[in-house]
Amino acid sequence: MAKDRDDDDATERAAAVVTTTVKSGPIDAKLSAASTIEAERMVTVHAESTGRLVDLVFEEGDVVESGKLLGRIRSDMQSSGLDRASTSSAKAKADLDTIEALFAQKVASKQEVDAARLAYRTSLLDVSDRKRDVRNTKIVAPMAGTITQRVASEGGFIASGAQIATIVDFGSLVARVYIPERELDRVVVGRPAEILGKAALGRRGTGKVSRIAPVVDATTGTVKVTISLPRELAGNKGFVPGMYAEVTLTTESRTNATLVPKHVLVRDDDEVFVFVIDASGSDGPRARRTRVELGLVDDVNAEILRGIEVGAEIVESGQAGLKDGALVELVDGTGQRVEATTASASVVRVDESATREGA
Repeated sequence: MAKDRDDDDATERAAAVVTTTVKSGPIDAKLSAASTIEAERMVTVHAESTGRLVDLVFEEGDVVESGKLLGRIRSDMQSSGLDRASTSSAKAKADLDTIEALFAQKVASKQEVDAARLAYRTSLLDVSDRKRDVRNTKIVAPMAGTITQRVASEGGFIASGAQIATIVDFGSLVARVYIPERELDRVVVGRPAEILGKAALGRRGTGKVSRIAPVVDATTGTVKVTISLPRELAGNKGFVPGMYAEVTLTTESRTNATLVPKHVLVRDDDEVFVFVIDASGSDGPRARRTRVELGLVDDVNAEILRGIEVGAEIVESGQAGLKDGALVELVDGTGQRVEATTASASVVRVDESATREGA
């Protein structure tokens, strides 16, 4: 009995593994970074005069054109100033005409004429300033866009420089991300970028890289990349300034890459291996530890540049603790035995009762 036990211990036991076939297909290298949506064209409308606000004709969310009248500041004082300046200018013109006539009769001096001309020119400048004061009582939109904030209220008294509203051009939304310096050569202007809203669910779309900063931030070792959003992604149902988003850049693409599932990779220090099924032995299939060179890697697959070829059968599950050359028993996801093949991973069911009789 002891001898029988020794013979059983000496018999190599096959490790159960699930296999898959190396395939060919497309793969993209992606780079993700967090960003806050910004508007490149955003202005704050300020009061350019002092007085009481009247006739405010806008609300938050209104779309306005450049030059549209948004409201007025009561202009009694500014209009009175213009009247006084106009009266003074008319008197200065009359005085100049009189002095010039006297000068022509050699009654007035050249100095008197020059002084009268200077007074008239000064009065014209004063009239121009007072006209500008009157114009400044009109509050107009400096650019086309959407009113995103209304600060002032009709009837309130404001001083020159006070904030009235904020206008945003939703056609200028961008996301700015900072990528590592080592990725700089893989990012190209014009390449698409996926944008996904993180807090506001359902916001998703595709922008494109519009600018890459010409310098590297020496403190962080990163480069600023600006992604522009198409206008159809902006608005109440899309992205708005201040929204938190995740940006995914496609840095490289391959169409006919040699692909394996990423989880089949076995790492040993700086080297990467996969277990390839060798079905040529007479005692059953064995797993050969094969070193591979990786290319692009995404969330699911890894590209193999060297080491194995399309069609090879590799261990997909059960490789933990597996040694090079280990005897293996091929099973499917339900634990049923399958036959090894060098061309494909076709599954062949084995009758368990027949197996027991053969044993």
